[in-house]
Amino acid sequence: MRKIFSLIFTVFVLCLCMSGCTSLTNTAGVSTATKITDDNQRVVTLKKIPERIVVLSPSFLELVEAVDGKVVGRAKTQLGKVPEFAKDAAEVGFIFNINVEKIVELKPDLVIAYKGMHERYLHTLESNNIPVIVLSLKSYDDVKHSLVVLGQVMHKEDQGKAMAEKLDKDIASTVSQLPKSERSVAILHTTNMGITLEKESSIAGCCAKLLKLHNVVQGATKAVSGPMGTQPDMAPYSLEDLLEKNPQVIFITSMGAKQDVEGKLKSEIMSNEAWNSIDAVKNNQVFFLPDELFLLNPGLHYPDAVRLMAAKLYPDIVKEKKND
Repeated sequence: MRKIFSLIFTVFVLCLCMSGCTSLTNTAGVSTATKITDDNQRVVTLKKIPERIVVLSPSFLELVEAVDGKVVGRAKTQLGKVPEFAKDAAEVGFIFNINVEKIVELKPDLVIAYKGMHERYLHTLESNNIPVIVLSLKSYDDVKHSLVVLGQVMHKEDQGKAMAEKLDKDIASTVSQLPKSERSVAILHTTNMGITLEKESSIAGCCAKLLKLHNVVQGATKAVSGPMGTQPDMAPYSLEDLLEKNPQVIFITSMGAKQDVEGKLKSEIMSNEAWNSIDAVKNNQVFFLPDELFLLNPGLHYPDAVRLMAAKLYPDIVKEKKND
């Protein structure tokens, strides 16, 4: 009798232990809890696969779609098109000015935030029991890394890795067509506030690096300030430095109305006779880059950005991809 009682007691205890883990397992007994280390080195525990995701940057939309995520909220964008799968998602403000109350109303089970921009919202969101993952999304490597992390979040890691490999293959297809000659490049970024030069860590700088171009300001350490604080992707601009470095190619990215940008360039740069002595200018190798690919991270369209830049440099070899 004592042995029977002991056996019953043991089974009872085991049942209690098993019932205590049900929130971390699905009906098949497979754990659905996931611990994610985000790009701010925060460990975020997700008790289940997210079903209601809010993204605080439109650049994350297609990455989430690539691993079958469901987006119920998104930041507004004035650049490019909103993917079809996210058009019905509620808008939660602009990327620089998020409406936290709107996010809370949506009751998401995950918010994806942009590193260096949305940290000020973390405390409020987490105090409302909303898990937040912070991801960096500037460079091409960031895009591939984010695909892998989001694959882990959705339990579709193989799917995320497969998409990252496809991006590598598409970019390699473009690069393999080009002659093996390194050219020097300067990337001017113009806004209503002034002109700066982009480093390799910027979107255009990263694309230039993938094309084996030598960025003339790489290694510059002097800080540049902007409306969001220090801008590590930018270096100070001066025509004297540009003349000294004498780039063979100049790309121009911009933020603001096209007419205002062109007016600033003509008045502050191109009106100076010294501008015409730069090799890039003399050889007609000055190119404007479109906002939709080079202002916000192009995400899954990084191969398109690389291809467009290559087509500017080698129009007889590479053709720009036509938008649908």
